[in-house]
Amino acid sequence: MRALVLIAALMIAAPAVGQEVQGQPQGPPPQGGGPLPGLDNGDMTPGEIQKLFDAYLVMEAQQALQLSDQQYPQFLSRLRTLQDTRRKNQQERNQLMNQLQRLTNPRAQARGDETMIKERLTGLQELESRNAAEMRKAYNALDEVLDVRQQARFRVFEEQIERRKIELLMRARQQNRQNNQQGPNANPPVRRPPGR
Repeated sequence: MRALVLIAALMIAAPAVGQEVQGQPQGPPPQGGGPLPGLDNGDMTPGEIQKLFDAYLVMEAQQALQLSDQQYPQFLSRLRTLQDTRRKNQQERNQLMNQLQRLTNPRAQARGDETMIKERLTGLQELESRNAAEMRKAYNALDEVLDVRQQARFRVFEEQIERRKIELLMRARQQNRQNNQQGPNANPPVRRPPGR
């Protein structure tokens, strides 16, 4: 249920994303109103948030890229492959980075020796090389379905959605900070119409 609420919030908060891809100028960004459903109370993991943005990208891509009915099924299949590849590689990278953080933490009692750290660094370099090759392969497969303009639009569209995701996460973080500073018993501020 909260996933549907957040997707609805994304669609309301980001209507300009598809318009900007289609060459229309983007209007002023929406001002932060109330808390964002699902994001404001910290009950969603980054992985869940990424999945919601992936779902949003799938929902909006056909219109933003002006895909034909023949293109869409192949595009969708290859887009999911791209998203799965990105997610899998990000999870592996996060695991390695967490291990490196634990091994090099100056406050930890059981810090790793240089051999262990070197192994993780080598693993990180190998992962980054493999990730680059897998992502290039996934993008090439996706590009086979699209014409040149659609390929360019897709890159811009992806970038816009990534920016919007970061904006929404920052707003959620600010909301959490404000809620923590005000405390659980604080009264929410009274909202008044502009000019009064």
